[in-house]
Amino acid sequence: PGQHLDLVGSFQPHMREADDEAVRRAQVYADSLEAATKESGDLAIPLQTGILTPQDLRGDLFALCRRKVPGRTQDEAITLFKSVGLALEDYAAVGIVLDRWQEYCREACKGIGELLF
Repeated sequence: PGQHLDLVGSFQPHMREADDEAVRRAQVYADSLEAATKESGDLAIPLQTGILTPQDLRGDLFALCRRKVPGRTQDEAITLFKSVGLALEDYAAVGIVLDRWQEYCREACKGIGELLF
């Protein structure tokens, strides 16, 4: 079977979580290709040394979500997702939490008064 690697810890151009072999063997995606190839050694170093080429980078999170690029297509595939953390991702998470909190308050606070939301 294949494998999936989520790389979220290296945030500087000299830092890495995966070696060249892992990156070379994987189908590579990132939350932002532009940021990940500059801010993290996981992609910046293999690109500088020729282990990866820009064409090896499959796509970003937005393209994956919109199905503009395929994700894993075979069980044997090794996929790698590099996250450098985007404010938009944080904003989306806050939106989900707020929606759930409002749902909870509507149910838990019935009859107590008007919600402030």
